[in-house]
Amino acid sequence: MFKKRLNDNMHRSIVLAKGGRYWVYAFLFAKKDRENISPDELAAFKKLAKAYEGMTASEVDTALRNGDLTEICHGDQAKI
Repeated sequence: MFKKRLNDNMHRSIVLAKGGRYWVYAFLFAKKDRENISPDELAAFKKLAKAYEGMTASEVDTALRNGDLTEICHGDQAKI
């Protein structure tokens, strides 16, 4: 899990990642609206990252087909 700076450092994204297979962007916020996430939010995102880490490829594919996750490829929504 890490925080990624976007748009010339004007926005932040919380990224939950699983090495090599996929990255999950979980939260996006403007730096002007809030400085950071709270300790409780950090703990919740870490728990969520563990849950994504435990998903099988089949579970991820099902979540994509059901619309629970959206795949983004170079800024465009992928067609499944």
